[in-house]
Amino acid sequence: MEKTVATSWTGGDRHTAHRRTVINDQKLAIEKMWQKLKKYIREWQGVFIIAPSVAGFVIAGSLTGFFQLLEWATVDQFFRLRPTEPVDERIVIVTIDESDITNVGKWPLPDRVIAQLLKKIKAQQPRVIGLDNYRDLPVEPGHQELVQVFESTPNLIGIEKVGGNQIAPPPTLNKLGQVAASDLVVDADGKVRRALMLIGSPDGRFREGLGTKLALMYLAAENISLQTIDENKKIYQLGQAVFVPLTGNEGGYIASDTGGYQILLNFRGGIDRFPTVSITDVLENRIPPDLMRDRIVLIGTTAESLKDMFPTPYSNTLFVMGKLTPGVAIHANVASQILSAAKEGRLMLRAWTKTEGALYILVWSFAGALACLQSLQNQLFKKSIYFTGTIYTIIGGGILVIVGSYAAFLSGWIIPVFSPLLSLTFSAILLANYQSQLQLKIANERLEHANHQLAEYSHILETKVDEKTRDLKKALENLKATQAQLIHSEKMAALGQMVAGIAHEINNPTNFIFGNINYAEKYAYDLMRLIQIYQNNKQEDPVTKKLIEEVDFEFLQEDFPKVLNSIKTGANRIREIVKSLRIFSRLDEAELKSVDLHEGIESALMLLENRLKSNRIDIPSIQVIKEYGNLPEVTCYAGQLNQVFMNLLINAIDALEERQKQLSPEELRKNPSVIKIITSLKENSQVFISISDNGLGIPEAIQQRVFDPFFTTKPVGKGTGLGLSVSYSIVVEKHGGQLRLYSKPGEGTEFQIEIPLRLSTEKSKPMSDFTANRILA
Repeated sequence: MEKTVATSWTGGDRHTAHRRTVINDQKLAIEKMWQKLKKYIREWQGVFIIAPSVAGFVIAGSLTGFFQLLEWATVDQFFRLRPTEPVDERIVIVTIDESDITNVGKWPLPDRVIAQLLKKIKAQQPRVIGLDNYRDLPVEPGHQELVQVFESTPNLIGIEKVGGNQIAPPPTLNKLGQVAASDLVVDADGKVRRALMLIGSPDGRFREGLGTKLALMYLAAENISLQTIDENKKIYQLGQAVFVPLTGNEGGYIASDTGGYQILLNFRGGIDRFPTVSITDVLENRIPPDLMRDRIVLIGTTAESLKDMFPTPYSNTLFVMGKLTPGVAIHANVASQILSAAKEGRLMLRAWTKTEGALYILVWSFAGALACLQSLQNQLFKKSIYFTGTIYTIIGGGILVIVGSYAAFLSGWIIPVFSPLLSLTFSAILLANYQSQLQLKIANERLEHANHQLAEYSHILETKVDEKTRDLKKALENLKATQAQLIHSEKMAALGQMVAGIAHEINNPTNFIFGNINYAEKYAYDLMRLIQIYQNNKQEDPVTKKLIEEVDFEFLQEDFPKVLNSIKTGANRIREIVKSLRIFSRLDEAELKSVDLHEGIESALMLLENRLKSNRIDIPSIQVIKEYGNLPEVTCYAGQLNQVFMNLLINAIDALEERQKQLSPEELRKNPSVIKIITSLKENSQVFISISDNGLGIPEAIQQRVFDPFFTTKPVGKGTGLGLSVSYSIVVEKHGGQLRLYSKPGEGTEFQIEIPLRLSTEKSKPMSDFTANRILA
């Protein structure tokens, strides 16, 4: 019973400890989240303070029209920048200029002149005629004639001025219901940017604008008429076009500015976007006979003295006032816009509401602040970070605002440009200033914190040094453990060289053998035939004699032994190569053996024979001079020493190949490339081996490092930097010998090896100790 109770208490303690751990972990997680949140709020509070404040001031200025002139100027620039619209051939303008008035000799033009003009135009059968000239009073002579023309021309539209100083329409046309309003709507800067589709008069009557009236009559002939989409909002459809009136809620306009039915005018251009002829040319029959057939014809003045000229987006640049646009050309633009929209789907211009514009300003205010904050946090501009980052933010954001607004304009929308640009600019500047002050404050706090921790760090430093010492000792042990892998990797690199040589050397004699076997088979076949004939024909008859001549029996007898000898020579070559492979690849490091070192050197030379040969006729091959002494068999690790010979010979060949690249063929023939190998036995039972070349030599600065692990001057992929380091370890540590380097730049390099004649296991040390220390150094 007591044991059961004790077990129960132990389980309760574990459960309680687990709960405490979970609670502590939750507290730590909440604390970390709170710290991150505080950091986030501290970094971003400038954005949430500055961006809405700047946007609020800019929106207030925009709603009061403070920036409207600049916004209009930007839209005017978009009109001038967009591609030129094609000429609208459906509308012909008959102009009355200063020279026409001079020819007639009177203004207003007499009714007879107008009557004759209308008759000639009527004769060309236009679809509709618009007379943009006030004829409310008779102008003799010819008034009665003009009245008759009015009465007989149902497709003629006269004008009256409805707003402001009213001007009555021609009485006859008014009775016939053939009158439109000539009124044009100008903005605060005096420019015409809106089209007046319909206007109400003080007496309750409604008149279409002249361009609207002409376009509707033109389209009626093609059975295209207005269709109601939303009567309350006065949204109508005409063919492919949808007409939405200005309500006064659009940016830049108030309700009192948008009386009647107004739309934004999507100008085709100036008067040059329409075919024009003068009244004089019409009266004197100097126009093509079908110029006006089935078209809208507008008659109006272009004389500057008559003051019927208006500024439009095409009239001037930002600083220079250009040419004004005649009123008749503006009416033509209105008609052209309606025709193109209804028949071809040409875009109608619409403006964002004040609410949409305010949101757009707010978005760019945040964009400027956020972009500036990101550039400062990421330190995209190291030098003068606050100034440069702010400037680049403003320039980059400004380009996006302008390009985006222009793209929207080309898509049929007029959106604010200057106000969002202003909002972006001030947000970026104020945010940069805020961040500068914040970073200065943070830097001061960090400095105080750093001073406080400096004392703690000095105490911790000693502990860190001890830990680092332990880590280094552990690293040294790891290096010792991996030494065998390094030796194996280097041996594999040497074997790669060996395999390449064997592949090349075996390929040639093998091809040689197979090439001669064909001849041997043919000769054998011919001999067999000849012998068979001799057996069947003991006497030499003509057939036998002819066959002997065909096979050239004498040559066959002479050449066949040579062919067989060639096969034998090739087979012997293969045997020698395989023998060299067997000698070189003695990998029995764990066992000492008595071997002939000359065999190891010869095997390495055999495998490198292909590299010793020159690939060019004009460059001699590398010569190998051997001065072998009378060496007895040496007790050593043969496979490892063979690896050393291979490494040193490869380095010599590499050096001589570099020499061949720098010397001319003539110089190489006079002073050929040479590898010299010397072996001897010294008095103190030391075996001496020297491998030298007459290459370019090794610079003195590099000589001190050639035995360092991983040090190489060869390009990436050409060497591991372990060959000489491993060779040094094999000679010095594994065999208790010496490996020395002698080199003079420009004259050549010599490696000298000294090892004991008889090596015992007591003298041999593990290579890993030495190599680990060298790698660590």
